[in-house]
Amino acid sequence: MQTGMKNKKQPTVDAPSAKQKRDNFDSYYDKMMSLQDQLERINIVSDVLKKKYEEYDETSDFVNFLHAIEEVFAYAQKERWSVEKTQNEMIESEIYIISRTTGIDEDVFRVIHNEFAQANDDIEKIQSIANTLMKKYDGDEECPVCKDFIAYIRDSLLVFSQTISGNTDFDEISEAKERIIQLRMERMSADNEPPMEMLQKIYDDFVVELHKPE
Repeated sequence: MQTGMKNKKQPTVDAPSAKQKRDNFDSYYDKMMSLQDQLERINIVSDVLKKKYEEYDETSDFVNFLHAIEEVFAYAQKERWSVEKTQNEMIESEIYIISRTTGIDEDVFRVIHNEFAQANDDIEKIQSIANTLMKKYDGDEECPVCKDFIAYIRDSLLVFSQTISGNTDFDEISEAKERIIQLRMERMSADNEPPMEMLQKIYDDFVVELHKPE
């Protein structure tokens, strides 16, 4: 006669969090796709989402940003880039996009980027340099997007400094990417045009499409 089996409580398993689901996606994605496959997939997803959200203002810029940052991190993960190289490539990618969008020479933005070189991951110096540059470019009619670019560099450098703190493990770098995207969405939706919900929906769609099985 068997006893103690009927009422034995089965262990409960918590439902995976959104982050765990995304991590599982990333693990599968990395194993199954070559770098070239990933880059082609990123291009396809960007085109799909630009068409899907073409009726909304500024969404194309946000998709371009997601496209660029995903490309950088695809290279960083496959080629095991250092934190410094990953940071620099992110900013170079942003320079390319913003210059192409506005017609302002890339060197204008590189001058700004070079101003941060002396910060050396020092949080107070990063903030101080950003504040000085914000005042310098306030109301600059020749470069109305310079303040946004300054904010992007500031946020990127601060996130990497605070999140990674010398750790070069790629999981830590991926967490920095998520935070940088979140900060970009917060800045873009500051006046609720576009609303945060819309940007979050685009980002969620981007992630789902990017990791969708063929």
